[in-house]
Amino acid sequence: MSTTTTTQTQTKVRTRQDVLKDYELHHSASSSRAAPRNPGGLPERPQAAPLNPPGWDTTHRRVPPYRPTNRDPEHYAEVRVYTSTIEQVFIGTMFTGVFTNATAAKVWRASVGRFNDNMFKYAIGGEI
Repeated sequence: MSTTTTTQTQTKVRTRQDVLKDYELHHSASSSRAAPRNPGGLPERPQAAPLNPPGWDTTHRRVPPYRPTNRDPEHYAEVRVYTSTIEQVFIGTMFTGVFTNATAAKVWRASVGRFNDNMFKYAIGGEI
């Protein structure tokens, strides 16, 4: 024979102060009173602030200067989209397959798919 037990929990309405209390900062003792962190009794080395070289460029931070768009037709002839013929064939085949699958799904839904909607549907992330 099985028994069923139920428990009731009372939930307190939390105010804004209660929520913010969870994020209060609690500081430990100041660094002058705190014990020194020196593992193994090694002598402490002074930490020097990092310095940039004298001629260090800080104005641009590796952002290249503005260049207007080059609309010269000769420039377009020199720009390479693919690095090799193999890459061009691979990408072309991949996008052709995606296009073919999408077109077949649209045609199926417009014709026979009205009666059977299980085709061209793929479970994503555990969906049914």
